[in-house]
Amino acid sequence: METQIKNHEFSHEEGLKTIYAMIESTRGSIGNNYRYYLLWGYLVAIACIAEFILIRGLHYNQHYLVWPVLMGLGMIVSVIFAWQQQRTSTHKTFIGNIMMYLWIGWLFSFLLILLFLNLMNEYTLILPVTMVMYGLGIFVSGGVINFKPLIYGGIVAWVAAIIAYFQLYEVQLLFMTLIVILSYIVPGYLLKRTSQKQRS
Repeated sequence: METQIKNHEFSHEEGLKTIYAMIESTRGSIGNNYRYYLLWGYLVAIACIAEFILIRGLHYNQHYLVWPVLMGLGMIVSVIFAWQQQRTSTHKTFIGNIMMYLWIGWLFSFLLILLFLNLMNEYTLILPVTMVMYGLGIFVSGGVINFKPLIYGGIVAWVAAIIAYFQLYEVQLLFMTLIVILSYIVPGYLLKRTSQKQRS
């Protein structure tokens, strides 16, 4: 009887170790999503700088057109990334599903907010609200995969959103550039390095 209890305890402990190893493996594979953070970080930074130049340097009235062009490009590349991942992935994971639904829900919520702000002609709120949404997405993502740079990046985005709310639109563009560097691009490179270490 005592031997059976010991065997049961051993099996229970091994089972927990197996579950933990699977979670860590999933986090490592999710870490490969650094491409999305780098892609969107660079695209948003380029859009902000380009719009700032169009406003201040060229005085171009339709300066906002850089956004649909670059964000449309980002959507196309993101779909290609997702398709490639789906082809190479052998199975779906719980954490992977969480991340997928998080960002799909984030995207639709963000688009609805932008629509409402445009309908209300509240253009000065678009960038601060965008920073808030960025903060939400990367804060939760960082928590799910237990990656501190993304968590800190989310907090930085929230603080910047509060400050940007009191600034002119052109200044908000510069704030947004800094935010995507700190909360998307830098964590993206750190995530890339971490995932490469896990594979080696």
